Amino acid sequence: MRRKASFRLIFQVALFSLIAFWVFRSFFSYSLTYDYSLKKRSEIAGQNKEDIHVASVWIKSDRGFTDGVNLAVEEVNKQGIILKSGDKEIKARFVIHEFDDSTDENAQNSRLSIADDHKIVAVIGHSSSSSAIPASITYEYNGILFLSPVATAPLLTGHDFVYTFSIIPSDDSFVGKLIEFAKERNWRKLLVIFSRNLYGLNLYQRFAAQVQPPLEIVEAKSFFVEHSDYKGLIYDLMNKDFDAVVLAAAEENAAKMIKQLRDMGVNKPIIGGDGLDTLQIWDWSEKAANQTYVASVFPENNEFNNKFKQVYGMNGSYSAYQGYEAVRVLADAIQRTGSSNPIQVASTLKYNYTQGYGGYLFDKNGLASNKKIHIKQIVDGRFVLVE
Repeated sequence: MRRKASFRLIFQVALFSLIAFWVFRSFFSYSLTYDYSLKKRSEIAGQNKEDIHVASVWIKSDRGFTDGVNLAVEEVNKQGIILKSGDKEIKARFVIHEFDDSTDENAQNSRLSIADDHKIVAVIGHSSSSSAIPASITYEYNGILFLSPVATAPLLTGHDFVYTFSIIPSDDSFVGKLIEFAKERNWRKLLVIFSRNLYGLNLYQRFAAQVQPPLEIVEAKSFFVEHSDYKGLIYDLMNKDFDAVVLAAAEENAAKMIKQLRDMGVNKPIIGGDGLDTLQIWDWSEKAANQTYVASVFPENNEFNNKFKQVYGMNGSYSAYQGYEAVRVLADAIQRTGSSNPIQVASTLKYNYTQGYGGYLFDKNGLASNKKIHIKQIVDGRFVLVE
């Protein structure tokens, strides 16, 4: 009898252990799914706690963006964000978590780490379209609100995602402004040079699609950003008759091209998009960037720049301005919603965001539809707004 009882006990323990194992395995598998991540994040946000956790993703070498984010967070937290739970109101604040976007590997690790942290409800950042686009997929399936400050590729907001927003116009709008400016200056014959990467190809393709008479593209040439000597390419283009160069490239790569164009005797105006919107172009080009015109959402002389200079003792940059703006838009949208729940805030931004912070309006795809674009000229190491 004892042997039978002992056997029965062993059997029951084994059966219980097996059931427990399968329950644990099923729960663990479910916990790895996007559905679990989305629901868990929404559940935590729905508790309306005092701390609203937000990720800031940027290049470590550019402190401007982070300084702009911190300036906005300080202002927001000083005033507080009012969350509502029934008749109860809670004064909340932003808690920022910094992540690195310096390389493709860093960007991937950052977005996966953010997705794993269910208390993070929103992301501000990613320094380019090439890192923002794959990140938007991760954030979409994990229910994380994503505000992109600088990604201009139309693909980012072109796939009908719920949680993805861009506070900057797409390449189409920047190209439209450049074409308008070229017409005003009577620069009809345009030479286009573009980098063989996502930014350069996007800008070139949009430009080629929008150019109409009296403007014409007399020649279009691409270059590899990995190379450092473009003199042969430039030499082949110098026999062309053109009024201005359209440079579809960004930052150091663009500056190297500007330097070599000037060294080869090309003194015609150079126009480009937001990839040229940094005064480091002046130093990178070894002070050869005069007569360079940039389409920009950052007019330099504005209230933000005054605040930034008071705090940091220097003028703000384009990336600092966009980081600041993204935080202020997010804070305003959360307060209008009365909750930090990502799906509710996304609904506010797409369908109920009128007369919001800075006059931002978002279309059905999450793209800022009314952001003004200015033309700035680089003059002896500073930007001058072209009226």
